[in-house]
Amino acid sequence: MVWQGILQSLLPLLGGALTLVVIHRRKEELEEERWHTPIDPQGIKMALSFAIFLWILPGGALLALPILVLLSVLSPAAREDWKAHRTPRILALSVALLCLTATGFLPVDEPVAPSEWGQPLFTENPDAPLYPASEQYTWVTSDVEILQSISMRLPHQTGLAGSEWTALSLASLLNMETGRMHQAIQLLDAEVTIVRLDPETILLEPVAAPNELEVRLLDDTTVTVEFRRYDIKSTAFGLDSSGTKVGEVALSAVSSWGGQLDMLVLVRPIGHPDLENDAFGESLQRQWLTAQV
Repeated sequence: MVWQGILQSLLPLLGGALTLVVIHRRKEELEEERWHTPIDPQGIKMALSFAIFLWILPGGALLALPILVLLSVLSPAAREDWKAHRTPRILALSVALLCLTATGFLPVDEPVAPSEWGQPLFTENPDAPLYPASEQYTWVTSDVEILQSISMRLPHQTGLAGSEWTALSLASLLNMETGRMHQAIQLLDAEVTIVRLDPETILLEPVAAPNELEVRLLDDTTVTVEFRRYDIKSTAFGLDSSGTKVGEVALSAVSSWGGQLDMLVLVRPIGHPDLENDAFGESLQRQWLTAQV
């Protein structure tokens, strides 16, 4: 949803500007100054550049903020300006960052739901992180394959450049995948009665796979998706300190303008026939991607 991206890029500017206005009004003895004096015209240009960088830079704010802060202190004159206006600048920057962080709670579109999959078994995930905003649908197929379609807000970026790679890398760094997997593991435990699986003893181990896949749709168009594979390992059996493999996960992600990431997660127990016939789940990816357009 592009309108959320516009709000996401403008809210930090409005928050920082409002902070400077409040500070200016409290300084009655400096009536000759304008509210934007602490940041000067160059600072206003940088603030506008930041809003644009959210749409065009890989990683959005994660790359834009260090670049702009570095530029603001490069010259001796700029460093003197920082000394003269340190407090209002820091306050305005802090409020702007809080506003940017708060945009992570903006709502997302409903997850992609291919008609071939029928009605989802669950339309929420109680184990999903509270931040950023996300929605999740879950299906279980007749051959014990768990499908999860997820829509997630990207608070740091509203454009497409490198957004999938950045989001998945951050998720791995913060160990967000394991929390989201609790629901899938509980479903797998209910469907596969041979062994008992406890989400608290489950580990996700990345395995070698292409970072990108080219998926050809039925109309011969090709869509590039960011891709990851994981082994699901359980430490409950005590056979191996690194865990015993009990299944596999295939994860595909595509982003859209406005700061939303859509993900398809396929969870299959060990021995599932599709692990050999369609290891990357491309047939399901095709259905999922077709339902997006």
